[in-house]
Amino acid sequence: MSIKILIVFICTAVGTAAGYFVMCVYKRNFDYLDGVCKLLNELKRNISYRRDAAASVLGAAAIDSAQLKKNVAEYIAYTGGKADKPTLSRGFLSAETYARVCELFYSLGKSDGNSQLDELEMFLKTFGDLRSAAETKCKKQGAVAVKLGFLLGLGVGVLTL
Repeated sequence: MSIKILIVFICTAVGTAAGYFVMCVYKRNFDYLDGVCKLLNELKRNISYRRDAAASVLGAAAIDSAQLKKNVAEYIAYTGGKADKPTLSRGFLSAETYARVCELFYSLGKSDGNSQLDELEMFLKTFGDLRSAAETKCKKQGAVAVKLGFLLGLGVGVLTL
C-alpha cells in the first residue's frame, strides 16, 4: 500500500514540477520584456536631460533578465568594435520579439536626440504591448500550467495503480 501512495506522490510531484517549469518559461519572457521597457524609459530620460552615450546608459542600468544582460553586453561590445551591426543572441525569444530587439539595438545612436526620442517612444509602445501580452499569458496560462501539471501527474499516478 505504501508503494502505491509513493508512486502517486512521485507522479504528482513530477507533473507539478513540469507545470511549474512551463510557468517559469512564461515568467522569463515577461521579465525580459519588462526589462526592455525599463531600459527604454531610462534611455528616454537620459536623452531628454543628460545625453550620455547609449552604451554607457545601458552598461550602468540594473538588469534582472540574464538574456537581456547578454544582449546589452553584445551591444556594448559592438559599440567598441568595427562591425556594421551588432550580433545579438536569440536565446528563448520568439521570432517577433527577437526581430524587434534587433531593430531596437540597431537603431540606437543612429539619429539626433529628438528623432531618437521619437523612435524610443515607438519602441516603448511596441514593447509595452508585447509586455502586456506576456504578463497576461504569464498570469493566466502559468497558473493553469501548474494546476494541469498537478492534475495530470495525479491522474497518471492513479492510473498506474
